[in-house]
Amino acid sequence: MATTGSELRLRRLQSEAYLNLSRIHRELERKVADLLVESGLQDVTPAQLGVLIHLFQERAPLTARQLASLMGLSEVTVGRFVRALEGVGWVERTSDPADSRAILVRPTRRAYAALPKLLEVSNALLDRAFAGFSAQEIEAIARTTEMVRDNLDSQE
Repeated sequence: MATTGSELRLRRLQSEAYLNLSRIHRELERKVADLLVESGLQDVTPAQLGVLIHLFQERAPLTARQLASLMGLSEVTVGRFVRALEGVGWVERTSDPADSRAILVRPTRRAYAALPKLLEVSNALLDRAFAGFSAQEIEAIARTTEMVRDNLDSQE
């Protein structure tokens, strides 16, 4: 069956969107790493920062399994992040009183004390990434990327 010109055009646009999302992700990671260093927070990586952000957003201790689910990563990867963050004093692990087999992860006082700086880093990155966009355009981007994520999640 022959492919039409409009089908080829659509496939090229899909490929371009995928490549752009990949480039954006890499550039965001690079910029946030630079901002963390500039802010004196060089002992946390952009990937590890994701763990802290989820813990702050949830406002409750979480297991590595819960963090992995929220972050779309494997438990092994999240476990490495948690061990590294614990090693430099950003998180602590404690037994879950409701399940003796589970370990809960929570931010330390150091992490809470650094929260204003972490928010500055996040806000600076977001301001740069979305400079010149209207609120409606940002809403459209958020909806569109959520649809892409949902499509990928639903096919597992």
